Amino acid sequence: MTIPKAAREDLYRFIWKQLREMQCQLIRIGGISNHVHMFIDLNPSLSLAQLMKTTKGVSSRWMQTDPRFNMFRGWADGYYACSVSPNQKRGLIEYIKSQEVHHYGATIAEELQEMCANSDLEYDERDMV
Repeated sequence: MTIPKAAREDLYRFIWKQLREMQCQLIRIGGISNHVHMFIDLNPSLSLAQLMKTTKGVSSRWMQTDPRFNMFRGWADGYYACSVSPNQKRGLIEYIKSQEVHHYGATIAEELQEMCANSDLEYDERDMV
């Protein structure tokens, strides 16, 4: 288990602190044993790429020094991001809160298809390259 359940809250707090330092608002965070979902109000002075590079880099270094994350070898190279309209906020928050239910027997591709469907976005498997 890369992200043990007992250590997730500490990881989420660590990420929240990093996002605050970049003047971004974390609206919701959640995940399972191998990845994290974040709903963020992005600081307009940052690019999404800057935010992800910093967040993944700093959290990776922290996790690699914490013995609770002894199976962690680093985040994946890529990430998935999309913007949502204000009327989708509640649904996305609920989706992130119930990650363990969503992932019971589902692949990452199936999860992304469901997330796109719930957000009225078009899923294209070519985006997974």
